[in-house]
Amino acid sequence: MLQTYKSYLEHLLEALRDEIVGRKRYARGGREEGASYRYGYRKWKTVQIPWGTLTEARVPRIRTSCGKEVRLVTYEHRLKALTEELLLGYVGGMSARRWTMLLRELGIGEAHPQTLLRLIKGLREEKERWRRRPLSGVKALVLDGVWGRLRGKGRRGLVILSAVGVKEDGSHELLDWVVAEQEDRASYERLLTRLYERGLEEVELVVADEAEGIWQAVETVYPEAKKQVCLWHLQCTLEQKLLQDMGDQKGKKAHLQEERRAFRTEYWRLFEAGGKEEAEEAFEAFVKKWATKAPRMTAALLWRRERVFSYLELPYEWKEKVRTSNLAENMFRHMRSFLRRYPGYMSRAHADEVVGLYVVGMQVIQEVGRRTPYQLQLNFNTPH
Repeated sequence: MLQTYKSYLEHLLEALRDEIVGRKRYARGGREEGASYRYGYRKWKTVQIPWGTLTEARVPRIRTSCGKEVRLVTYEHRLKALTEELLLGYVGGMSARRWTMLLRELGIGEAHPQTLLRLIKGLREEKERWRRRPLSGVKALVLDGVWGRLRGKGRRGLVILSAVGVKEDGSHELLDWVVAEQEDRASYERLLTRLYERGLEEVELVVADEAEGIWQAVETVYPEAKKQVCLWHLQCTLEQKLLQDMGDQKGKKAHLQEERRAFRTEYWRLFEAGGKEEAEEAFEAFVKKWATKAPRMTAALLWRRERVFSYLELPYEWKEKVRTSNLAENMFRHMRSFLRRYPGYMSRAHADEVVGLYVVGMQVIQEVGRRTPYQLQLNFNTPH
C-alpha cells in the first residue's frame, strides 16, 4: 500500500509542478517576468502519512526566472488528507471506479480500480492477521459498546462491542470487537470467548458500564476476575435516582442544583482514598449522610457496592486508569466523527470491515497525529 501511494504521491506532485509551470515537458515558453521552470528533482527522506512512512519520495523542483526555488512542501497536508480520504471513501460506499476518476482528475493518470481494490484487499488481510494474533500479559479488560446507524429509514442501529486490554506496564490496546444488534449476554460472550481462545485465559479485573448482559457474560467466561463498574456511568445512574428523590420532596426544587453539585463533589471524593480500607470508611460516611434525603440513590449505590472499589485491589500504579470505561470509548472517539458524513453502515459485514480498516491504521495515527474530518476536508480543499 505504501509503495502504491508513493507512486501516486510522485505523480500528483508532478501534476502540481506542471500546473505551476504552465507548459508540458520540453515545451518552450517566453522569458517573461515571474515565469517558472522545471529544475530537476530532490528527495524527501521520509514523509509521514496517516498509514505509515514513505521513504525516498522524489519531489519535483521549480525555480523562477530570477533563480529563486519554488517548493511544493506546502502540499504535504493535502496529500496526507488524500490517503485517509481514500480509505474512508471506500468504507463509506464509494466505488473503486469513482475513486479512480477522482484520482485521475488530480493528475494521477495510472490510477486503476484493480490497484485500489488490491490496496483494500491488503488492508483486509492485515486486519484478519491482527485479529488472530495470540494474546498474553493482559491484566485488565475494559468493555464498552459504540452505537452506529444502519442505512435506510426505520432501520435499527448496530453496536460495536469492543474489548481493550491493559498490560502490566500500563499500556493498553484494542484486542477485538464484535458487531451486534444489541448489548446482550450472547454478544459479549462471543467477544470474550474469542479472547479466551486466543490465549487470554484469565484476567484480574473487568471494567464495564451498567449493562447487565456484560456482567452475565463475564461471569461465564472469566468468573474469577474482579468486577469494576464504570464510575462515570454509575454517577449518571445515581444522579437519576437523586432527581427522583428530590422530586418527592415538595418545596425542595429550588435547591436541586445545589444538591446535585454537592452530590458530585462528595461522590468523586470517595475515590481519592489511598487504599480500599480508607475508601470503605468514606463510603460508609457518604451513605449515612445521604440515606435520609436520597433513599433511592443510596440503595442503588449499596446494591453495587462490591463493584465500586475493585480497582483499588490491583497492585499496579495505573489502577486509576481502569475505574471507568474511558479507555474503550476513546479508542473510537474519532470513528463517530469521520463516519458522520456517511448515511450509516450498509450491513453487519460492512460495519465489521469499517472497524477493521480503522483499527489497522489506528496505532500509526496515534503516533503521527490525526485531524478531524472537518480539518481534513478543509486542508484538502484549501490551497496551501
